[in-house]
Amino acid sequence: MLKVSVHCGILMVCGIAFTGCGQLLGDKKEKKDVPVFAKVRDFKEGSATTKDGTHPHFNQNQGSCEAQVLGINTVEADIDVSGGSDPKFPGDSRGPKLIQPVGAAVARCFDPPDRFTDWFEDKGMDVNRPYLVEMRFEFDDGIYRFRNDKFFPIDNGAAFTKTQDGEPDPFGHLQTGEKDGQDLTAHNYGFTMEFHTGLTYSQGKGQYITFQGDDDLWAFVNGKRVIDLGGIHAAEKDSVDLDAMKDALGLTDKGVYPVDFFFAERAVASSKLSITTNTKFAPITP
Repeated sequence: MLKVSVHCGILMVCGIAFTGCGQLLGDKKEKKDVPVFAKVRDFKEGSATTKDGTHPHFNQNQGSCEAQVLGINTVEADIDVSGGSDPKFPGDSRGPKLIQPVGAAVARCFDPPDRFTDWFEDKGMDVNRPYLVEMRFEFDDGIYRFRNDKFFPIDNGAAFTKTQDGEPDPFGHLQTGEKDGQDLTAHNYGFTMEFHTGLTYSQGKGQYITFQGDDDLWAFVNGKRVIDLGGIHAAEKDSVDLDAMKDALGLTDKGVYPVDFFFAERAVASSKLSITTNTKFAPITP
């Protein structure tokens, strides 16, 4: 049974603390943006000059592999809650678990499959390097939107924060040359991102969340997979209708539920991310 408690200034969802209190459904009278802090992990990705010491899942010229086009899933239906815990980042123990065996048509993009556990776990500076970034959902006419068609949150000069004092800088801009008219030296490719938040379900209100991005993108509501855009691909789009899925997700009217989101940028040259919803997420601050 889901345990939820609400205090003035603190929202507890499945043991995850979020700031804010009161109604979470979008309110047209409250024209306030919602900040959500995410954890980004940088990986040393392959490049045209070297693959030595790089992670096998990031910029290794695997080619396109699109779970959505194939009509398959790449991660398990239930969220994995056995990950490592970071007290400075609520929800860090929650993550997607790669289906075993993953579909043959996309297997090359997750080879070797055991390295998938690196994506959303802090594994040490030689494997990945974690940072905190703010994602701001802008409110307009009852809709909350985050959209960035050049989503490179740990580029040189970008606004990110180290999770611990004294931790190393990102691996940096490792690419050279151009692709599709893009200067590859301008960005830090090869990273994952996750955030954890909550929402209040209001039955019959037509609540939805629409996700679009490249590359991999997964979303869970109440611990259940609702979006699987796994693989290396151009920007793809999918939506979840909470009323249509309320029984499958175990939602009841006025219940408060966790939302977990995961993203990966794994191949040059673009990185796009868009999330649109008529449901106000619980704001998160580190």
